[in-house]
Amino acid sequence: AKIQERDIEMPHEVTLHYFLYCLDLRSGRTLWRTEYHTGRPPMGRHRKNSFTSETPITDGRHVYVYTAGLGLYAFDLNGKLRWKTPLEPQPIYLDFGTGASPVLHNNALILVFDNEKQGFLAAFDKRTGKQLWRTPRDLKEDSGPKRRSGWATPYIWTTHTRTEIVTNGPSTVVSYDLEGRELWRLRGLSGTPIAMPFAANGLLYVNGGPGKRLYAVKEGATGDITPPDGRDTSPHIAWSAERAGTYLPTQVIYQGGVYVLTEKGIFARYDAATGKLTYKSRLDPDAGAFTSSPWAYNGRIFCLSEEGKTYVVKAGDNFELLATNDLADMAQATPAIVGNRLLLRTETKVWAIQ
Repeated sequence: AKIQERDIEMPHEVTLHYFLYCLDLRSGRTLWRTEYHTGRPPMGRHRKNSFTSETPITDGRHVYVYTAGLGLYAFDLNGKLRWKTPLEPQPIYLDFGTGASPVLHNNALILVFDNEKQGFLAAFDKRTGKQLWRTPRDLKEDSGPKRRSGWATPYIWTTHTRTEIVTNGPSTVVSYDLEGRELWRLRGLSGTPIAMPFAANGLLYVNGGPGKRLYAVKEGATGDITPPDGRDTSPHIAWSAERAGTYLPTQVIYQGGVYVLTEKGIFARYDAATGKLTYKSRLDPDAGAFTSSPWAYNGRIFCLSEEGKTYVVKAGDNFELLATNDLADMAQATPAIVGNRLLLRTETKVWAIQ
């Protein structure tokens, strides 16, 4: 989102131009740029957020853009708008803005919008933008969460048993079938859900949030799978690790280990099968803060700080910092890996590292 009139980013004081860019993967050259909305932003934003924090998604034929409070948009690969579905803005806790991106399954675009009024999970036909179904979100525990807003992208989990939609919401993770019917829920998590659930080796890993547990959920779960008071497992939870949850970065699994990075630069490894802690260490006393999630390849784990420094850690049972690379630019976005290229977005640049 580009600010046109003023540099004060209050929603009622600025006019924004919303663009979708297409860059050449090999050269970085802009192939086309499409403006899909102009006007006042429908909601506010957190200082680490933007007015277009949701990540676009593609099926290889079209690109789908979701901007909460504005709607869903479908473009062909030449930047031509094929359809749009308006969606109403909703109040967000402290006007922090939104961040949950859409996901694709077959012909359905699926999104979750947890807000202070009435959260929902919904599916839309990717060919037309027509809503297929909508399920209200009921996440209130007996004690009642203090907030109802969330920023976590849903995850499509396919197992031998079924395919389900796992959503990390305020204080509760809920999984649904492909028609929006609830399958199971796990309570007692953070009231500020940001990290995305993910699966590996037959287990689903659920981030409980800062100071909370990291859970490994077995496939085929039903009902309330929350462990009883004083226990760290239940019949549908293989293991849980105390204080392994994080606030912003999502964990990464690589070569049998779950690597955990906190926003303060604490780095830890847990055994992916048992949850046993292998080690915990600080990356660097001067590392600063971390918003981006870690990634892994070639026997290494990479952690990008907000200051633009990438800390390279050797994968394995012992902590070993191999290198530090400095991009000299603020970084808060998680990179993407496409073929043999690593794509990073910093404050002023998009980088492709081969």
